[in-house]
Amino acid sequence: MADRPAFVYFDLGNVLCFFDHATSARQMAEVAGSDSATLRRLVFESDLEHRYETGLITGEDFVAEIADKLECKLSTAEMLEAASAMFQPNLAILSVLESIRDLGIPMGLLSNTNKAHWEWISRQHYPVVDGWFDPIILSYEVKVMKPDRTIYELATARANVSAERIFFTDDRHDNCRGAKAANWQVFQFVDAASLLKVVQGWR
Repeated sequence: MADRPAFVYFDLGNVLCFFDHATSARQMAEVAGSDSATLRRLVFESDLEHRYETGLITGEDFVAEIADKLECKLSTAEMLEAASAMFQPNLAILSVLESIRDLGIPMGLLSNTNKAHWEWISRQHYPVVDGWFDPIILSYEVKVMKPDRTIYELATARANVSAERIFFTDDRHDNCRGAKAANWQVFQFVDAASLLKVVQGWR
Protein backbone atom coordinates (compact mmCIF):
# COMPACT_ATOMS: atom_id res chain seq x y z
CA MET A 1 0.00 0.00 0.00
CA ALA A 2 1.33 3.44 -0.97
CA ASP A 3 1.85 6.01 1.76
CA ARG A 4 -1.28 8.06 2.21
CA PRO A 5 -0.48 11.67 1.29
CA ALA A 6 -1.61 14.75 3.16
CA PHE A 7 -2.23 16.75 -0.02
CA VAL A 8 -2.84 15.96 -3.70
CA TYR A 9 -1.99 18.17 -6.69
CA PHE A 10 -3.50 17.59 -10.12
CA ASP A 11 -2.25 18.75 -13.49
CA LEU A 12 -4.92 20.24 -15.76
CA GLY A 13 -4.19 19.40 -19.39
CA ASN A 14 -4.74 15.75 -20.39
CA VAL A 15 -5.53 14.88 -16.78
CA LEU A 16 -8.63 16.87 -15.81
CA CYS A 17 -9.32 18.11 -19.34
CA PHE A 18 -8.22 16.78 -22.70
CA PHE A 19 -6.94 19.23 -25.31
CA ASP A 20 -5.87 19.16 -28.95
CA HIS A 21 -3.35 21.60 -30.40
CA ALA A 22 -4.44 20.61 -33.91
CA THR A 23 -7.95 21.90 -33.16
CA SER A 24 -6.54 25.13 -31.76
CA ALA A 25 -4.29 25.66 -34.79
CA ARG A 26 -7.16 24.96 -37.21
CA GLN A 27 -9.52 27.36 -35.45
CA MET A 28 -6.93 30.13 -35.27
CA ALA A 29 -6.16 29.59 -38.95
CA GLU A 30 -9.85 30.02 -39.82
CA VAL A 31 -9.99 33.34 -37.97
CA ALA A 32 -6.72 34.52 -39.50
CA GLY A 33 -7.47 33.38 -43.04
CA SER A 34 -4.35 31.22 -42.98
CA ASP A 35 -3.66 27.48 -42.72
CA SER A 36 -3.25 25.14 -39.75
CA ALA A 37 0.38 24.30 -40.47
CA THR A 38 1.35 27.97 -40.40
CA LEU A 39 -0.45 28.62 -37.12
CA ARG A 40 1.03 25.50 -35.54
CA ARG A 41 4.50 26.71 -36.54
CA LEU A 42 3.93 30.26 -35.27
CA VAL A 43 2.38 29.25 -31.94
CA PHE A 44 3.42 25.74 -30.92
CA GLU A 45 6.74 25.30 -32.75
CA SER A 46 8.19 28.58 -31.49
CA ASP A 47 8.57 30.08 -28.02
CA LEU A 48 5.35 32.13 -28.34
CA GLU A 49 3.09 29.78 -26.38
CA HIS A 50 5.79 29.27 -23.74
CA ARG A 51 6.16 33.01 -23.19
CA TYR A 52 2.39 33.40 -22.88
CA GLU A 53 2.08 30.50 -20.43
CA THR A 54 4.92 31.95 -18.34
CA GLY A 55 3.14 35.29 -18.14
CA LEU A 56 5.90 37.12 -19.99
CA ILE A 57 3.43 38.47 -22.56
CA THR A 58 -0.28 39.30 -22.51
CA GLY A 59 -3.02 37.87 -24.69
CA GLU A 60 -2.90 41.07 -26.70
CA ASP A 61 0.84 40.59 -27.23
CA PHE A 62 0.27 36.95 -28.21
CA VAL A 63 -2.21 37.86 -30.94
CA ALA A 64 -0.20 40.90 -32.07
CA GLU A 65 2.85 38.72 -32.72
CA ILE A 66 0.78 36.36 -34.85
CA ALA A 67 -0.74 39.29 -36.75
CA ASP A 68 2.71 40.73 -37.33
CA LYS A 69 4.03 37.44 -38.74
CA LEU A 70 0.96 37.02 -40.96
CA GLU A 71 1.00 40.71 -41.93
CA CYS A 72 -2.68 41.18 -41.18
CA LYS A 73 -5.04 42.63 -38.60
CA LEU A 74 -6.60 40.22 -36.10
CA SER A 75 -9.25 40.49 -33.40
CA THR A 76 -7.66 39.64 -30.05
CA ALA A 77 -10.93 38.28 -28.65
CA GLU A 78 -11.66 36.10 -31.68
CA MET A 79 -8.15 34.69 -31.83
CA LEU A 80 -8.00 33.90 -28.11
CA GLU A 81 -11.39 32.19 -28.30
CA ALA A 82 -10.20 30.14 -31.28
CA ALA A 83 -6.99 29.24 -29.49
CA SER A 84 -8.80 28.18 -26.33
CA ALA A 85 -11.89 26.28 -27.49
CA MET A 86 -10.02 22.98 -27.70
CA PHE A 87 -10.71 21.46 -24.26
CA GLN A 88 -13.05 18.67 -23.19
CA PRO A 89 -13.53 17.46 -19.59
CA ASN A 90 -12.16 14.06 -18.62
CA LEU A 91 -15.33 12.96 -16.84
CA ALA A 92 -13.77 9.63 -15.85
CA ILE A 93 -11.58 11.51 -13.35
CA LEU A 94 -14.64 12.42 -11.25
CA SER A 95 -14.50 9.07 -9.44
CA VAL A 96 -10.90 9.83 -8.43
CA LEU A 97 -11.78 13.30 -7.16
CA GLU A 98 -14.72 11.94 -5.20
CA SER A 99 -12.60 9.18 -3.64
CA ILE A 100 -9.92 11.65 -2.52
CA ARG A 101 -12.55 13.99 -1.12
CA ASP A 102 -14.14 11.11 0.78
CA LEU A 103 -10.75 10.38 2.35
CA GLY A 104 -10.62 13.97 3.58
CA ILE A 105 -7.44 14.79 1.64
CA PRO A 106 -7.32 18.36 0.27
CA MET A 107 -6.54 18.89 -3.41
CA GLY A 108 -4.88 21.61 -5.45
CA LEU A 109 -4.33 22.36 -9.12
CA LEU A 110 -0.86 22.94 -10.59
CA SER A 111 -0.90 23.79 -14.28
CA ASN A 112 1.21 25.21 -17.05
CA THR A 113 -1.39 27.33 -18.81
CA ASN A 114 -2.14 30.82 -20.05
CA LYS A 115 -4.81 33.33 -19.10
CA ALA A 116 -7.01 32.77 -22.16
CA HIS A 117 -7.08 29.00 -21.71
CA TRP A 118 -7.82 29.20 -18.00
CA GLU A 119 -10.56 31.79 -18.40
CA TRP A 120 -12.17 29.75 -21.20
CA ILE A 121 -12.14 26.57 -19.06
CA SER A 122 -13.50 28.49 -16.08
CA ARG A 123 -16.44 29.73 -18.15
CA GLN A 124 -17.41 26.15 -19.01
CA HIS A 125 -17.92 25.22 -15.33
CA TYR A 126 -16.68 21.71 -15.98
CA PRO A 127 -17.51 19.38 -13.06
CA VAL A 128 -13.92 18.11 -13.04
CA VAL A 129 -12.59 21.62 -12.34
CA ASP A 130 -15.18 23.58 -10.37
CA GLY A 131 -15.07 23.43 -6.61
CA TRP A 132 -12.36 20.84 -5.99
CA PHE A 133 -9.08 22.73 -5.74
CA ASP A 134 -7.40 25.14 -3.34
CA PRO A 135 -4.86 26.41 -4.10
CA ILE A 136 -4.96 26.82 -7.87
CA ILE A 137 -1.44 27.55 -9.10
CA LEU A 138 -1.17 28.64 -12.73
CA SER A 139 2.12 29.22 -14.51
CA TYR A 140 1.09 32.50 -16.14
CA GLU A 141 0.19 33.95 -12.73
CA VAL A 142 3.32 32.84 -10.86
CA LYS A 143 5.66 33.48 -13.84
CA VAL A 144 7.30 30.05 -13.73
CA MET A 145 6.45 26.71 -15.34
CA LYS A 146 6.86 23.04 -14.55
CA PRO A 147 9.35 21.39 -14.44
CA ASP A 148 11.23 24.35 -12.93
CA ARG A 149 11.89 23.50 -9.28
CA THR A 150 10.66 26.92 -8.15
CA ILE A 151 7.03 26.14 -8.99
CA TYR A 152 7.08 22.94 -6.91
CA GLU A 153 8.61 24.79 -3.97
CA LEU A 154 5.88 27.43 -4.27
CA ALA A 155 3.20 24.74 -4.44
CA THR A 156 4.67 22.98 -1.40
CA ALA A 157 4.50 26.19 0.60
CA ARG A 158 0.89 26.82 -0.44
CA ALA A 159 -0.15 23.27 0.45
CA ASN A 160 1.28 23.89 3.93
CA VAL A 161 2.56 20.31 4.31
CA SER A 162 6.01 18.79 3.92
CA ALA A 163 7.07 17.95 0.36
CA GLU A 164 7.22 14.21 1.12
CA ARG A 165 3.51 14.22 1.99
CA ILE A 166 2.39 15.72 -1.36
CA PHE A 167 1.11 13.45 -4.14
CA PHE A 168 1.11 14.73 -7.72
CA THR A 169 -0.23 13.40 -11.00
CA ASP A 170 0.71 14.77 -14.42
CA ASP A 171 0.75 13.17 -17.86
CA ARG A 172 4.17 14.54 -18.81
CA HIS A 173 7.33 12.69 -17.81
CA ASP A 174 9.41 15.86 -17.47
CA ASN A 175 6.91 17.40 -15.06
CA CYS A 176 6.77 14.20 -13.01
CA ARG A 177 10.55 14.09 -12.90
CA GLY A 178 10.60 17.67 -11.62
CA ALA A 179 8.13 16.78 -8.89
CA LYS A 180 10.21 13.78 -7.83
CA ALA A 181 13.26 16.03 -7.59
CA ALA A 182 11.21 18.22 -5.24
CA ASN A 183 10.59 15.12 -3.06
CA TRP A 184 6.93 14.74 -3.95
CA GLN A 185 5.15 11.41 -4.40
CA VAL A 186 4.45 11.10 -8.13
CA PHE A 187 2.16 9.13 -10.44
CA GLN A 188 2.49 9.73 -14.18
CA PHE A 189 -1.08 9.91 -15.41
CA VAL A 190 -2.22 7.43 -18.04
CA ASP A 191 -5.93 7.09 -17.32
CA ALA A 192 -8.41 7.60 -14.51
CA ALA A 193 -8.81 3.89 -13.79
CA SER A 194 -5.10 3.44 -13.06
CA LEU A 195 -5.04 6.49 -10.81
CA LEU A 196 -8.14 5.32 -8.96
CA LYS A 197 -6.38 2.06 -8.05
CA VAL A 198 -3.58 4.08 -6.45
CA VAL A 199 -6.03 6.19 -4.48
CA GLN A 200 -7.94 3.14 -3.31
CA GLY A 201 -4.67 1.86 -1.86
CA TRP A 202 -4.66 4.81 0.55
CA ARG A 203 -7.68 3.48 2.43
